[in-house]
This record gives sequence, C-alpha cells and structure tokens, in this order.
Amino acid sequence: MYDIHVMFNDVLGELARFGQLLGQHGVGLEGGGVFGVEAHFLVEEGEKARRVLLDGGFNVQAVRKPLIRKLRQERPGELGEIAAALAGQGVSILTQYSDHANHLILLTDNDKLAAEITGPWVANAKDQFTS
Repeated sequence: MYDIHVMFNDVLGELARFGQLLGQHGVGLEGGGVFGVEAHFLVEEGEKARRVLLDGGFNVQAVRKPLIRKLRQERPGELGEIAAALAGQGVSILTQYSDHANHLILLTDNDKLAAEITGPWVANAKDQFTS
C-alpha cells in the first residue's frame, strides 16, 4: 500500500474530479481523507496513481509507503499509547488516518525507527497484544 499526498485546488468539485479520475483508471481508494486542500489517500498502486493524477493536472506532493498498524478498538487509549511511544523516541507523526479495515496509517519523520517502535501494533500481529 502507498500513501499519496495531493494538494487540491480550492475549487468546487475537486474531490469529485479526483475520485472519478482515479476510478476511471482502475485505482481504488483504501482509506484517507481531505484536510482543507491537503489530501492523503491509501492506494495499492502508488506509481500508477501518481501518473494518473499528474496527467490529470493534480499537484502530487509525494507517494510513500506508510506504516500500517492495528489498534484494538475495544481498548481506549491505544492511539495515545502508540503516539507516546513514538514521541518518547523523538519520532514525529506527520500524518495519521485510518483505512477501510480500521488500520492505523502513519507517516512519520523517521519511518525506520517508527517501524521498530510500533512493532507490537503491526497490523497482522494481533496475538502480540497483551492485556
């Protein structure tokens, strides 16, 4: 999976044009959101999405592999714990959102260290959690 970071033009219908353009080219959105004119979306084919959006006149800022983690939804405070674990080691969260499967999507200023720190929250490692 890839996070695609796009700066939208501040015009009516920009999100519609974005979604339709990607859909017409077979690129599905697996999660993400729009924050003012800044958008982050999760896609399977990062370079294809970049190419389609650039050809469509969009301002693509970056395409990068995010950290994908799983928080136990039934346990309050998990986001705070993972954020504190990162901050405690000097790692800043630059972007955070969820995908359609309730996975935590993270972009940080040090993804290598963040990956080590957040090992207990790896999306497919549910058995690593302790009460």
